[in-house]
Amino acid sequence: MSWNLHAGGEDVSAQAREVARLRPQVIGFQEACRADVKEIQSQLKRMGLTYYVAYGTVRGDRWNCGLWGGNAFGQAVLSATPIAERGNQLYSQGGTEERGYMWVRTTVNGKATWVYNTHLAQAGQRTERARQVDELTRATRSRARAVILGDFNAEPQYAELGGMWSSRFRDADPDCGRAENYPACAPTADANPRRKKFDYIWLRGIAAPGGNTVVGSPHSDHDMVYAGLR
Repeated sequence: MSWNLHAGGEDVSAQAREVARLRPQVIGFQEACRADVKEIQSQLKRMGLTYYVAYGTVRGDRWNCGLWGGNAFGQAVLSATPIAERGNQLYSQGGTEERGYMWVRTTVNGKATWVYNTHLAQAGQRTERARQVDELTRATRSRARAVILGDFNAEPQYAELGGMWSSRFRDADPDCGRAENYPACAPTADANPRRKKFDYIWLRGIAAPGGNTVVGSPHSDHDMVYAGLR
């Protein structure tokens, strides 16, 4: 599951309940305040769902996260099985604010699985997003089996996503491919002048037999994206 939490402006308890409804094995959060993620983890545990957490902090952020938000903002990965390895890397060019990607190695259905989580540069920064995609795909080059979760701030037809397709990653949504297929893609985020598909589950060496599901929520400006993998 991938979900941009719209940090600092949402009901964290309600977000925890949304996650509990889907019970994903692995979750990638973007726009995540460290304190909010800790609270979501704690509330999920009280609901009987135990998750291990890795953080991918990109900056201290009192504006979004506040003094009580852990003063740390970025990505996080939650895994129902222990996290064996983890890492975090800032992009060389973040655009108008710092951006980065993180990774973990965990176990899904008994197999070691590499999971990456990222949030690319904002609207109007296609050059920066293209460089970020290049850095991300180079980092994953040695992974025959990998999942990339994230808010890419780009629709499938945007040129900056070309590096994803050429690196043998495929969208978990089988109806959502390169530019010629993009009208079939379900939108995932509020954006001007219309809702757009910005949120992805990218797969290499792993299949999503049922495709992915976009699950709307009033507790963020992004929908949850969820897929069952094989």
